[in-house]
Amino acid sequence: MGVSDGGERTMSEKGPICPECGNPLPEGMTGLCPACSTWKESALPPPQKNVHAAVVLSFFFPGFGQVYNGQYKKGILVLVATIFGLYFFLVPGIVILVAGVYDAYRTAQRQNAGILPYCDMHVYHVVLYAALFIIVWFAAMSVSSVFMMP
Repeated sequence: MGVSDGGERTMSEKGPICPECGNPLPEGMTGLCPACSTWKESALPPPQKNVHAAVVLSFFFPGFGQVYNGQYKKGILVLVATIFGLYFFLVPGIVILVAGVYDAYRTAQRQNAGILPYCDMHVYHVVLYAALFIIVWFAAMSVSSVFMMP
């Protein structure tokens, strides 16, 4: 039982195999094959980003759509550039805000399509973003009040 006519074990005994290299894979595995780095799908669908959430978050909290997409460094850069752009030069700030919203939208779409790797949003990135949002907001307000004094 389990030995085929060629002396090989049947697939039911050794489990699933990689379609590219033929090495055995762990049951229910999702991700890259350890031997050849080929993507192995599982029965579960890959995680998806909510594109609308990325847009709304990025519009109301500049850069937070990028943090949601797992790109916290880009999100912080968009946050700082948008807030200072809005306080000192209104039009560039609006342009940066719109570009950040569009970037969050496209990144979420590309992660869902598999063009970009899926990145999780981590709690510590959210906390870091919130702290920097408050700091940058008050820094921009204090700097702008210095320049607007008579």
